[in-house]
Amino acid sequence: MELQGDGRNTIIGDNLGWKHEQVIPDEMDLSNQMQRLALRNHLERYHVSHDWIAAHFNGRKPRILDLACGTGFGSEILADAGEVVGVDISEESLEYANRNYRDANTSFKLGNADDSKFLETLGEFDAVVSLETVEHLDNHYDYLKWVRKALRPGGALVVSFPCTFTMDWATPHHKRDISLRSARRMFDECGFRILKRFNQTDRLPMHHMLHEARTNPDIPAPPLSQWVKYYLRRPDHMLRRLFQMTAGGGLLLAHQQYLLEPVRQDAAIIRV
Repeated sequence: MELQGDGRNTIIGDNLGWKHEQVIPDEMDLSNQMQRLALRNHLERYHVSHDWIAAHFNGRKPRILDLACGTGFGSEILADAGEVVGVDISEESLEYANRNYRDANTSFKLGNADDSKFLETLGEFDAVVSLETVEHLDNHYDYLKWVRKALRPGGALVVSFPCTFTMDWATPHHKRDISLRSARRMFDECGFRILKRFNQTDRLPMHHMLHEARTNPDIPAPPLSQWVKYYLRRPDHMLRRLFQMTAGGGLLLAHQQYLLEPVRQDAAIIRV
């Protein structure tokens, strides 16, 4: 995938800066390996989501919810497939999204995916795209069950999240790690069936990570005490990190992405 800006001019007040999971395509430093990798992976996830949705609805233009839309660049990608409502918890990100991506087919709302009352105000959708969301939520099961109720008949959900451990460095932003096995159990208990899966796996050499940590104050940097407590609980993860940082070729960055459909009530009853 070729990485480039979309031709917009950055206006005063739009310089949000890169904050690890907040991607602003026109403001990423593509000479920086970590930022280049983050941009490539985020764009790829949205393009995969677009293609899955377009194929699932076979030419029909669905109503799409892009929950945790960030700065809105992904909502613009999805808008080629249908009408998009983007939702994010960050006022700053939504100000950028509204200035750069809002149009007749794409709108944005401020809201929290952990707020059940807010979610109920959003109405129904044909498709929900929720990338890098469930690992941040207090109650991801309740959230997924709400998505199931919000989907119209024939609807689909696209989700993605890391499939390697992140809790040594990403706490408190990440509330959990979700393995491939845990993901299947979560989908099953929340009433979804897997239609498609997509994986991303990369290695980030340590010198790129150290450079980013030195030059970008917004990169998460947990206190030493947090690392110590975590590795005392999970010494196996410490050994794996040490291997990655030395002979392993760099830190493992791995994500899993799924296209899901709700399981029909009658099918669930039969299975039970």
